[in-house]
Amino acid sequence: MADPRGGRPLAAAEVGRLDSRSQQIIAELSEGFVSLDTHLRLSDCNAAAERLLGRKRETLLGRDFFEISGLGTNSALAKLARLVADTKKREDAELTYQNGARSRLIAVRAFPLDDGIGAVWRDITGERAAARRLLLSEARYREIADGIPTAAWLSRANGKLEFINQAMADALGRSRRDLLGDRWLEAVDPADRARLLRVRAQARAEHTSFHYEGRFLRPDGAPRVIELFGRPRFDAQGAFGGHVGIAADVTDVRAAEHRQQVLIDELNHRVKNTLATVQSLVRHTLQEHGAPKRVERDVTERLLALAAAHDVLSRQHWEGAELTDVTNEVLRPHRHSGQVSVSGPEARLSPKTAIALAMGLGELAANAAKHGALSARGGSVALSWTKSGDAIDLEWRESGGPPVAAARLSGFGSVLLGRLLAVELGRAAEVSYEPDGLICRIWAPLAAA
Repeated sequence: MADPRGGRPLAAAEVGRLDSRSQQIIAELSEGFVSLDTHLRLSDCNAAAERLLGRKRETLLGRDFFEISGLGTNSALAKLARLVADTKKREDAELTYQNGARSRLIAVRAFPLDDGIGAVWRDITGERAAARRLLLSEARYREIADGIPTAAWLSRANGKLEFINQAMADALGRSRRDLLGDRWLEAVDPADRARLLRVRAQARAEHTSFHYEGRFLRPDGAPRVIELFGRPRFDAQGAFGGHVGIAADVTDVRAAEHRQQVLIDELNHRVKNTLATVQSLVRHTLQEHGAPKRVERDVTERLLALAAAHDVLSRQHWEGAELTDVTNEVLRPHRHSGQVSVSGPEARLSPKTAIALAMGLGELAANAAKHGALSARGGSVALSWTKSGDAIDLEWRESGGPPVAAARLSGFGSVLLGRLLAVELGRAAEVSYEPDGLICRIWAPLAAA
């Protein structure tokens, strides 16, 4: 044998060492190995083959392979061996090996070896079972995805769609084949396409979730408003694999919301006009009957307090109001002088509570401007509140005004802060006339979360 590196022939001892090394490598292979002579008798095998055949190498050498393996001369492996022996070419196959009650699937490679053949194999039973389970699992999940009414989709790391369910295809009015890859972008309204691509590119670059809403066009040109939600997905090694998400056709919902907003805006406009009309009617009626100016002023201030609460609630679509917004709106006519301070945490009120508090604060402010702290140059009002469970404790504290006796609330003011607030808020206000000035404490429930 020549030296594999070139040069002089190898000595017998070196050849022996190489043969011994090759045999050691074959013996340690996890794959099974056998060599057969021209009569298909076993001439060599490794430990993996011993385990498969259930016998030691010494008892196997020289015996007919198909007799000791129990496969028979008409088995698929025997036919493969004869084919290689006849053609002198390598052949690969997947065969079932039955050893008693145990059936295994093996991948076999048979090849010419000297005057006979050699064969190596590995057990792929577990691999094929796992692959079948994976395919079954994927098929089951795809069946579930296709069965749900919500539109669902799956994209690769490059952004191309690799799966959409039937609901998604129905929403866009196109076949799934026409939407996979990047073809779904053809359904995006050209006016919205650039914005969608920016949202998608940012989510892919940062591996983050995204939300997008825009116009899509059906094949007949009909526009639909589609809302997309996507979340990143990662493989077992943590590598970004794309996004998975859902979509919803919100065309009808957005149209209904628009109609509702138009109706609310019109209603708010009409109510404001009605309040202005009422204010004008009351003022002229009082003037016709010769009522004192203070009566006209009192009525106007009460209507303005009601209108202030209405303005705040209108901006929030009558879903509620922040207490700070209500106080700022009601006290706006009195804050220019810097005599009023307001402080307190965020507090969400129901419409009913917001109106009741606006009327109460309006009454306190009007009284303070006529008789109390806001009627004097050095007087001040501190309005503050704290949260207590699901309610707020609000305090109106006056100081620096005229003598307290002169600052007492009028009859209607007492009624409003007493019986009316008790009905609207569940508890009457507590009014005390301290030496430094009037103090009023109001309890009010917070809006439900």
